[in-house]
Amino acid sequence: MSEISQKPLNVPSGHTANASGPCHTYAYDNDEIDLFELVFRLWERKGLIVMVTLVTTLIAGIYAFTAKEQWTVKAYVSPPQMAQFDDYLQLRRAFARVSGINADPQAIANHLFSRFTDMVSSPNEKLTYLLETAYVKQQTESMDPQTKRVWLTEMADKGLVASPPDEKKTLPYFMVSVSANNPDMARVLLVNYVDRINEKVIQQDDTEFRNNLQAMILARKKEQLDIDFSLQADRTNQLANLTRSRSTAQRAGIKDYYANSASNGGTKIELANSVHQYMLGENFLSAEINSLIESPIVYPVRYHDISRELSLLEPLLQQQATAQVYRYQLSPGDDVKKDRPKKALILVLGTLLGGMMGIGAVLVTDGIARYRRS
Repeated sequence: MSEISQKPLNVPSGHTANASGPCHTYAYDNDEIDLFELVFRLWERKGLIVMVTLVTTLIAGIYAFTAKEQWTVKAYVSPPQMAQFDDYLQLRRAFARVSGINADPQAIANHLFSRFTDMVSSPNEKLTYLLETAYVKQQTESMDPQTKRVWLTEMADKGLVASPPDEKKTLPYFMVSVSANNPDMARVLLVNYVDRINEKVIQQDDTEFRNNLQAMILARKKEQLDIDFSLQADRTNQLANLTRSRSTAQRAGIKDYYANSASNGGTKIELANSVHQYMLGENFLSAEINSLIESPIVYPVRYHDISRELSLLEPLLQQQATAQVYRYQLSPGDDVKKDRPKKALILVLGTLLGGMMGIGAVLVTDGIARYRRS
């Protein structure tokens, strides 16, 4: 309590002092406050203070119990385990056996999860998803286009949040959260959004995989056609050369596969010598022509190896791989928080505000009354 300054007042003329001694009347300085007097004054006007407090508390209570609620549901995700993308992994391993591309499970898991986190954080993906939900349509049905756009942008920015691992909290998990007017709706929005992104990641990755697979199949088919064309062209040329040599031998009257040299020695003519090939004789050339026509083409090992690779690759085009590209570390619904309204806090603040307003009203009215009396 502040000190009370007391000053004696002079006794006006015509007044006598008390018999017991001089009479002193004390007054308080105008710039100092007597706390006891202040408390007594507030106590005298306690009815006003209580009334104002009750009114503000009632208003706060009405707001707390009628204001629109907001709930937030969180989920933590990390790269998937092998069991969650087994079909996908088997398909990639079958492709790797032919292509030679590494099919390491951990690298595949990290690749898929990286695509998932990139897509789940995309503003375009958020807006596209929210526009299709029944919740957003219900919330914005009475809004004009501009207001709807602002509300939707705010929802995508603050109501649907995807955050990387928090180093301060030492959580090595990616977080996805959704806010809505009730916890069940927030959970449904979160689960549907995560599933949607999962499907889009698999669809996008599968499209790229099939493009690469088709390109590899076409390249091998072309290589095989090139080998076949080359062998067919060689046979055609060889057959044409033999036919021409046989025609020459017929005209020259050469029937047998020998010729006499100057030293009466036998001279053999190689088949590859196309200039003197007619000297092999009509009989031999006819046998070669018939054998060439009737026998199949002898393909190299690479041709058959390509056929084997195609038999492994082409069935992959018909296979559909399913996979889950994430793993829940905290499932939706395990972390539910009510953001607003905080009913207890609102009531407490309403009561405090009412008390302060009541005290202020008493002080103001009392100050006005004192001013008028003075």
